[in-house]
Amino acid sequence: MIEILFLLFLCYIWLFITSIVIKDNSIVDVFWWIWFLIISSALIYQNQIFEISQIVTYFLIFFWSLRISASILRKKLKHKTEDTRYAVWRDEWKYFYTRSFFQVYLLQMFLLVLVAIPLFVIFVWEESNVYINFFWVIVSTFGLIYETIADIQVQKYIDSKNKKKNTIFTGWLWKYSRHPNYFWEIFFWFGITIISIQFSFYWWIWFFVIGFLLLFVSWIPLKEKSYKNKINYEEYIEKTPIFIPKYKK
Repeated sequence: MIEILFLLFLCYIWLFITSIVIKDNSIVDVFWWIWFLIISSALIYQNQIFEISQIVTYFLIFFWSLRISASILRKKLKHKTEDTRYAVWRDEWKYFYTRSFFQVYLLQMFLLVLVAIPLFVIFVWEESNVYINFFWVIVSTFGLIYETIADIQVQKYIDSKNKKKNTIFTGWLWKYSRHPNYFWEIFFWFGITIISIQFSFYWWIWFFVIGFLLLFVSWIPLKEKSYKNKINYEEYIEKTPIFIPKYKK
């Protein structure tokens, strides 16, 4: 485990140096998801994993990480500029590079390790119930599929020539929840958490911490903030729940 954490630290050092060269801190978002794949691959290699449920979990992480990274990279290549959040910090922060190293890169590395803790459990311990694992792998697969569908739907709307300017997409899965991709993302990690709980009941704490960060600290609050200047925002929030889908008759 120490070796993997050290490898991760070196990767973040490399990413930080790269960001200085290209003057773009937002590349950290592209690689955030890739590190989960690197951690899983290192654990698989280090522990010589052969259990079927662990192998299937690995491939879930594989497709999950590459899909999201590719989506973020696609947007980045399209706009070819630093993300607005990081651009603002570049203008506002004194001693920008020192602060960004600690507040962007090292902080993200810490959060990454926190989120990836179940992977260290799943790919290290071998004494678990294969049948339970396989059932919850199916649950995670279900979450991954619907998360992918939600992202594809909204991306098609964004790319559409018929898109109404400055409006929120409210069709398909987005008709039942304002953040269906994040809901199914939590569903994905719920299955992986259940596998980890076989080793320690304390993994529930991990799951609730991640859920709290998603719902109240980072992803959803930032997305809701970006919605507020949209034309159909008031109507959308009145009819559509923020997170858990509500299927109407």
